[in-house]
Amino acid sequence: MVTPVANSSLDVAYWFFNRAEQDNLYLETDKVHHLLFWAQSRYAQSPYYKMLMPCLFLCDDNGFFEPNLKRIFEQGRPFMPPVQFEASLSKFLEQIWNEFRTKSLSQCKKLMTQHPLYNEFYQQGSTTLIPWEALTRQINHTPTNSFTPFSKKILVSQNGPVVVSPWAPRKVNKEG
Repeated sequence: MVTPVANSSLDVAYWFFNRAEQDNLYLETDKVHHLLFWAQSRYAQSPYYKMLMPCLFLCDDNGFFEPNLKRIFEQGRPFMPPVQFEASLSKFLEQIWNEFRTKSLSQCKKLMTQHPLYNEFYQQGSTTLIPWEALTRQINHTPTNSFTPFSKKILVSQNGPVVVSPWAPRKVNKEG
């Protein structure tokens, strides 16, 4: 059984909206879907393989999106008081925000459409549900030499998340 850490994807979306507001940036609702996908998939990379939030992701011509939030945001953003997450979750979301806040919507879309899951599930002219099992399977088995935003293994140290690479012994020159 997979238990999410956050109560809803709307809470996490509003965290990103509030964070953008703090930086005096306008955050497009389409970009929020990309941020949610990256946050969900990166959180699944944590050593605990946990689900960040309960949500579904569908795949269409623009990449991945959460259909319930897409429907909610069609009429604009509803008022919602800020949600307080525990410090470790806020720190994790802050890292996602810092990595992608300067990327344009078109850059985010390009990254999404290069993702291996997009190639696996995209069908032109239709939307496809991405199962949680496929999300974790794809992330955990992505080769480390391929170029995707999810190709590195991330573990948590006493100082926070760190990128882990395979151990390579140093070369020693033998003279003599």
